[in-house]
Amino acid sequence: MTLAAAITFSVLGITGKASQEVITSGVLAVLALVGFSLLRIRAQSDKVNDSLESIGTRPSADRFFTEVDDGDEIKRMISSSREVWLHGWTLELHLVSYTSEIRKAVARGVHVKILVIEPGGTAMAVAASEAENRSASELSSNLEANLRRLLAPTSGPASGRLEIRTLTHVPHYTVIASDPSADQGKIIMRIATFQADHWQRPTFSVTRQNDARWYEFFKTQFDKKWESATPYGSLP
Repeated sequence: MTLAAAITFSVLGITGKASQEVITSGVLAVLALVGFSLLRIRAQSDKVNDSLESIGTRPSADRFFTEVDDGDEIKRMISSSREVWLHGWTLELHLVSYTSEIRKAVARGVHVKILVIEPGGTAMAVAASEAENRSASELSSNLEANLRRLLAPTSGPASGRLEIRTLTHVPHYTVIASDPSADQGKIIMRIATFQADHWQRPTFSVTRQNDARWYEFFKTQFDKKWESATPYGSLP
């Protein structure tokens, strides 16, 4: 458009069909259009450069990790999923907090897998050394009590299934997963810490839809651990 206007005013000037004032005004208008176009191109270039810089810059870990897992979210995962995984050292806070939700879910037809350290096993002593002010006997007795509550006979029929297995080693992270084999699957990961408060554990989540590669990696890791673990009890 700017080029066409410039050519038009040049032709008018050569043929003498327009006054000098008209031609001057036209040239000034063309120059204004050129300046505006250059400014717009410069702004677009700046935006492109900013985008490229943001892509090349590593995002802060604060945008990836949180320190806590969302209790309400976990309840929703247990109540709305067809399959749920819980895996960690003793899962003490989770088993105490969600026993009722887990048993109700099993009654409705949910398949729940729980994978923890073997109570009284050698790994429990290692877990106690890494925990804060907890003894192996205390961790073991609390875990056994929590598992007994989970496995207590139900008053009615249960169309789902609860399976508990134990490991002889200390896991490096906690896993909370909903519908892990489905397209909408989600896995919450909490990295284990050394003598730190429970609420200081780096936590992140992956989904099959957004993080397919790493989702499959963590899912496969759980599957391998589950197959190598020892059955502890089931319901029904």
